[in-house]
Amino acid sequence: MLTRRALEIMQSPNNIEVLYKSKPVWLENVEGSNVKVKDLTNNSILEVPVSELQETGIIK
Repeated sequence: MLTRRALEIMQSPNNIEVLYKSKPVWLENVEGSNVKVKDLTNNSILEVPVSELQETGIIK
């Protein structure tokens, strides 16, 4: 994923599914080429490279 797209997802009124290492995450904060995410499987906060995130689509 690109940094610009991560920012767009954070500002979107829609819930857009994003995965990190096949686990769903919530984007918390973009910091340059890294992003703080909340792992939705265990609520832990991680700082990961934006490039390792995968967008899967809008959750309805």
